[in-house]
Amino acid sequence: MKSNKIIYSITLSIFAVAVIGAVLNSIINYDSVVATFQTLGYPTYLIHLLGVAQIIGLALIVLNKDNLLVEWVYAGFFMNFILGCIAHLATNSGNGASAVVCLVILLVTYVQAKKARAFKKENEAVETPNYANSVHA
Repeated sequence: MKSNKIIYSITLSIFAVAVIGAVLNSIINYDSVVATFQTLGYPTYLIHLLGVAQIIGLALIVLNKDNLLVEWVYAGFFMNFILGCIAHLATNSGNGASAVVCLVILLVTYVQAKKARAFKKENEAVETPNYANSVHA
């Protein structure tokens, strides 16, 4: 279990750096990001929406409080990376390799988080057994 936590921490850190770097790049190199979005056929107002959504999503993954909400955040990041890669390939403006790398890191983080949650539930069940359902003779 300790190795799962280490892998999760490392991949989550790498993913966080990638997301924060992408948001900062959108702020610092705004004009080139606008040009890229126009090349891909996306409206430029999505730059701000994606930046805010990515920061909120990253915060929710790091805090990891509500499992259902975190599942939706992972789904959102997954769609973002898949659609970004498809857009790059469809317009011949790069290969979307950074989206693929982020997608792989996201999937590793997701799997490790699922394993950690399952292990935590299992330990809680062992520590606090439910005697309400036991049959007394």
